[in-house]
Amino acid sequence: MGATTGLVMKGLREKYGYTQDKVADYLGMKNREMISFYENEEREVPLEVLEKLSDLFGVELDVFFVDNVDEALAEVVFAFRKDDFDGDDMENMAAFGKIVKNYLKINNLYGNGK
Repeated sequence: MGATTGLVMKGLREKYGYTQDKVADYLGMKNREMISFYENEEREVPLEVLEKLSDLFGVELDVFFVDNVDEALAEVVFAFRKDDFDGDDMENMAAFGKIVKNYLKINNLYGNGK
């Protein structure tokens, strides 16, 4: 994993206004401690976790491996803040993020609609 993976993860989480607890719940983790370990580079983030986070944040997987957080945040397709997200809301956001990523891939394959 890249040296900035945890920083990118934290930057995107904060950009969306998600708490570590809410992200841990979305990922099916028992507590937020593991999220803290990932963000502080104390533990390596498993690929399957990064894949779920890429859907949740609406970014490509490679965003987690960029050189700096600003570059990663520039890749965010959509971002807004909302309080009181529940698990279903986060699942819906992740599903929407996946749709947006797939749309962008298809659009790029076909010459940006030209």
